[in-house]
Amino acid sequence: MVLLRPARCGRAALLPALLAVVAICASAPLAAVAQAASSKKGGPTWEQLTPQQQQVLAPIESEWPKLDASRKRKWLGIAKRYPSMAPGEQARLQERMREWVRLTPEERQAARTRYREFEQLSPEERRSVRRKWETYQRKRTEEARRAGEEKRRAEEAARAGPEAEGIGPIPGAAGLRPQ
Repeated sequence: MVLLRPARCGRAALLPALLAVVAICASAPLAAVAQAASSKKGGPTWEQLTPQQQQVLAPIESEWPKLDASRKRKWLGIAKRYPSMAPGEQARLQERMREWVRLTPEERQAARTRYREFEQLSPEERRSVRRKWETYQRKRTEEARRAGEEKRRAEEAARAGPEAEGIGPIPGAAGLRPQ
């Protein structure tokens, strides 16, 4: 290996080397530099996501800058699995992301705590909790359906008037006014 001594090396000899360094630096893609910088701060920025990732994660776009690197990695993993999910799963995921964004920071922390507690349960305890939750959901759905039917019937009855319920007009009351 030949070492050049600064005394022998004039400006003319340094110029090509300097130009080579400048060319290499200039050719480095700015996106890669920005991504490296953002990775140190907390993962990729929203703009660095692919259009597909942005589409899948759109419900949480406003929260993206606030997420730390580990949470961004989690969401990117979900976005990667998204195409292989069934349409029902995809719809449920989108709705849950919208719900998550509506939660306050305190509610999110409480949800994370409940999830960690759930994960600590034995498999049998988890099955029991899931069964109870499913029973609760079915009851809620049935109650909502019944309430909707009752409301619909009441609205129909109100539109039809008293004659629809077998109550005819009171004879001689046509000209009377309430006092």
